[in-house]
Parts: sequence; structure tokens; C-alpha cells
Amino acid sequence: MFTYIGTTNMHTSDMLQMGKAGEYLACTDLILKGFVAFPSEQGLPYDVLLDTGVNILRVQVKTTGGERNVQTKSGRPRKAYTFGARRGGVGNNRNYEDGEFEIIALVCLDLMQVGYTLLSDMPSTLNVRVESESGTYSNELGAALRDKVFALKKEHSNTHIAKMLGIDKQRVGKILKPGYKTREPAPYFSDFLRDRDWFLKQEVSRKVRMG
Repeated sequence: MFTYIGTTNMHTSDMLQMGKAGEYLACTDLILKGFVAFPSEQGLPYDVLLDTGVNILRVQVKTTGGERNVQTKSGRPRKAYTFGARRGGVGNNRNYEDGEFEIIALVCLDLMQVGYTLLSDMPSTLNVRVESESGTYSNELGAALRDKVFALKKEHSNTHIAKMLGIDKQRVGKILKPGYKTREPAPYFSDFLRDRDWFLKQEVSRKVRMG
């Protein structure tokens, strides 16, 4: 079992070893999916070459040892897996450019799992929700409350709904207003787990540099 070491207390050598473990785990995962995968040479903007039998795809691996507390807009820290996906190099001192690789592998060593997404779909920093806290995030609670209000509205007044749910009448009215939406949910790590077909659909999109 992998023992998580907080990154703030981790020596450079430990971080390099953790990164190398992530690369090997990504290669193993891709090989078990039936592909050919192997680590790239040092100094390249990608870590793994993947041969799907249809395309040769370049994979940048981002590894985390475990979950950490992340500050939210509400001010309450929540557990998340954090990946700085758009920066690399020694000390994360440079931005990746579109076309340098196609796929980002997200490795959670404490789960021994690998998720995948496209570079083009990646924000500069990605916070991935922890499955054990599913249903407790504010937008999830808001969506559940919305569903309860709409269900109760079929038989009850706004005042009665407010009393039943322990919220004020104004909030009930706001929820029932046309166009009311809860915030879009952040992804869970399971949202990035891919089957073999996902890789077969990906295409090489290398940026051609002039001059």
C-alpha cells in the first residue's frame, strides 16, 4: 500500500520518485487495456508514448499522492485531488502549449488508479472531488433541495414548503423561478476513468510550428 506524504513536506527526490511511480502506473494501466505504452525519453513535454494501433498518442502524466484540503468559495475547506495540469518543467516554470501532447493521465497513487482527459479540456488547475464525500458538496445539496421543492409544489404552497424544509419563503420562490439553476458540479475522479474505446477515438492534433 502506498503511504501518502504531504507534498509540502516532500523532498525533491521524493517528488521525482512519486512522479516516476505515476508514469509506470499509467504505462501499466494502458498496457492492461491492450495497448502498447512505454515511457518517453527525458526532456520531452510528454512522459508516455501510447500506440493504440490506430494512432501514436503522447501522454503527459500528472501524479498526486493523495487527497488534500482545498479552499472553496464558501470558505469551507473540502477534500480534493489537485492536479496542476497546464504547467510543467522543473518547478512548474513553463506553460504547456496546445499540440505538445494529446492526453493527460491523472494518477492517484493512494487509489492506484489512472484517469484520463484531453489537454484541450484541461484548466490550469484541476480539483477533483473525493468519492467518499459524494452528496455533501454545496451544489449537490442545492440540486437535492431544488428537487424537493418542485416535488412538494405539486400539493403545497410556498409558505408550507418553507416550513417543511426549514428554509425561508423567499428562497422557495427563488428556486421556483423560471431559469433557476444550481452551480455546475465539479468532477469526481471516476468521471475520468476511460475504457479502451475512448483511446481509439482520439486523434493526433500536433501543432505545426513555422520558422
